[in-house]
Amino acid sequence: MGNAKCKNKKLVRKLITHCPLNLCTEQKKNIMQNTFVKADFKVDAFKANRIIFDDSDLVSIEIKCRLNEKWIKTNLLFTFRKFNDLLRFSGSIGEKMQLLVSDKLLFTKEKPYVIDVENDSYVFSNCSLEVSYVIEEDLSCFSVEEVIPIPYLQQIKSLRKNIADFADVHLHNQSSINSAIAEMASMYRYYKGLTELNLSEEAAREKAGLLNEHLFKLAFHASCQK
Repeated sequence: MGNAKCKNKKLVRKLITHCPLNLCTEQKKNIMQNTFVKADFKVDAFKANRIIFDDSDLVSIEIKCRLNEKWIKTNLLFTFRKFNDLLRFSGSIGEKMQLLVSDKLLFTKEKPYVIDVENDSYVFSNCSLEVSYVIEEDLSCFSVEEVIPIPYLQQIKSLRKNIADFADVHLHNQSSINSAIAEMASMYRYYKGLTELNLSEEAAREKAGLLNEHLFKLAFHASCQK
């Protein structure tokens, strides 16, 4: 219970300092009674617009995401450990963000550190975020409780939806992603062609480079993309 209170105080201090929502005002309205209530949904894809952090253990990210078929702008609050998990699981986009954070820490003296990326393509779609309302039913800010990597197969299945959702900002490395999908699709078509030439299932998969079961499933789903 003591840890939860400590966390709450830190998050409240962070919000008051850096976020558009002023929790001091909300407290006067008696809205602070139900805080850190677990949400009944997860955030699976979002575009980062601004990252703010200081010497505390917290990072706030202003984002754009789709929630219940509606677009919203909100803030996500991470501990540094969970923020690092997000970057670690996010491939090249995470590596690029890590460089921005490192540059801020090394070369900027003013605090809080603010990184504006609204005009860039920082779309995160490799992780599912379990979140809690900072103030119950208030969509302006969420605390990230868990960062869960999305399996590659599920990422492939969600790719078309994410491309459509974030078409206005362009998915990072979209051309290379599409190229990889096209290559996997051609591998599966080659495999199918070999089976029609009466090669055994195993021999066709070996020649097509699809002996790995995971890669075979990815290639199959890639071939279904239109």
